[in-house]
Amino acid sequence: MTYENDFLTKTKLQARINRTRHGDEEKEQPRTILEWALIAGEHMGHLMGAVLKEDMAMLEKELLHVSAPLLELHDAIIKTRNNNN
Repeated sequence: MTYENDFLTKTKLQARINRTRHGDEEKEQPRTILEWALIAGEHMGHLMGAVLKEDMAMLEKELLHVSAPLLELHDAIIKTRNNNN
């Protein structure tokens, strides 16, 4: 498995964990583009903290906490675009 595939697999798993943990699949309305962007931005701050501490384990964890909402954000953009066409 390549690093790219491993990263994407871990990102998809983190997104699934987030949906399970935070109940997004049970909501009547999915999160908005703005919500996904804000969630990713919040975690970007945590990622920067891990960089400053030079904590590689925390860095990898927070990287996934940024990439998973970005994946969800991308999906929300695509769904919005498809619904508007």
